[in-house]
Amino acid sequence: MQQNLIPTREEQHIKGLLNAVRASTFIRHNTVFLVGSIAIGALNYLYYPILGRLLHPAAFGETQTLVSLFLQAGIFLSVFGLLTVNVVTNHGESPQSDKIILELEKLALCISGALCVLTIVLSRVLQRFFKFDDYLPFIMLSVAVVVTVPFTFRTAYLRGKQYFGLTSIAGILGAAAKLGFSALLVIMHFGTTGAIAGIILAQLLAFVYAAIKAKKHGFSESLRGQLIRLPDIRLIMPELRYALLVLGGSLIVTGLYSVDIVVVKHFFDAHTAGLYAGIAAVARIIFFLTASIAQVLMSSVRLQQSPQKNRHILNNSLLLLLGVGGAALLLFCVAPRVVIGHLMGNTYLAFAGLLPRLSLAILLVSVLNLYITYHRALRRYGIAAVVLGGAAISAVLLAVHHATPAVVVNSLRYSCIARMALVGVWVGTNRLKQVTRSAYE
Repeated sequence: MQQNLIPTREEQHIKGLLNAVRASTFIRHNTVFLVGSIAIGALNYLYYPILGRLLHPAAFGETQTLVSLFLQAGIFLSVFGLLTVNVVTNHGESPQSDKIILELEKLALCISGALCVLTIVLSRVLQRFFKFDDYLPFIMLSVAVVVTVPFTFRTAYLRGKQYFGLTSIAGILGAAAKLGFSALLVIMHFGTTGAIAGIILAQLLAFVYAAIKAKKHGFSESLRGQLIRLPDIRLIMPELRYALLVLGGSLIVTGLYSVDIVVVKHFFDAHTAGLYAGIAAVARIIFFLTASIAQVLMSSVRLQQSPQKNRHILNNSLLLLLGVGGAALLLFCVAPRVVIGHLMGNTYLAFAGLLPRLSLAILLVSVLNLYITYHRALRRYGIAAVVLGGAAISAVLLAVHHATPAVVVNSLRYSCIARMALVGVWVGTNRLKQVTRSAYE
């Protein structure tokens, strides 16, 4: 009997949806970058349990402290990276764009070099303050920051050009090399110094890959013959003003998804703070799962595009974020004890009941990060006042309401809702002003 080869209406509809997904650069970019971010995150997380088994507890504690300091010092590099993405996105391939990126890179090298010199001068003071056995790891850490500068600019350039696959490969290469080099040097009995030296070697390797790919796609020979000249501050002054907005937003968002740990650590005993930190580590998976969506948004929104197209990108990003983050939130709400038991161990089950509420707060932080990123991309400086106002609300709530860890979670959640309300009022007010202005014109 001959089969009916004519597709049904439902099959045609499904095929049309699949073709639309394949044709959507927005979905393709997010998928590539999301998969890459998950791979990078997994490799970065492996760094801790593997080194924790290779080092004795005191040395592992030193390594964790140094890696934490490295991430904090890297906030200014992430700001320069976002500036580069914004310049590439809005200026395209032009001599002016190349010149701005050049001057930004020189300024970043000046800042990182100054930090390196300051660290060398204060290395023994840092050794005593953090109770380290040696001061050399601090010097190695400052060198790692300097080495990361050129890597940051080239991967940011690739992101601005929307080569998210190449950006992900560079990140995966760096994370894998960091794990491999650090483990090898620790096995060779270089201890904490070897663990940090592994980061330097990994950044150098990842830089070579990123530099080759960035040059292939138009990145100029920026610093050749230019290192002896100071940055042209007048040229990059508009970018530096924007940098303050980016830095403020980055610090506020970082503070919002980590301030609860600081509060619990300050007001409660060490055992309670440790249990809460375990739950918080799981809840923050939602933020790191969805952070790549905001990065794709940053390179997709353009000043020259129509407001309608930019809002369309924002709405699609929001739907994707809620889909990915909402799925994780649902899992954490349905089976919190199973999730905590598998990821952190049975020791942390006492606080498993906090996971659903804390995960919801982190999802709200992720949404806020998306909206802040959107308005930063459009250089709307008014968002800075809204962000600072929200920070004040969070500080007051957490300072007043912190009787139990559950109360801290509730305070964090309410502060997120208050911030979202502030952003909503600000956006609505601006939209009303635009409508009124258009009506008069």
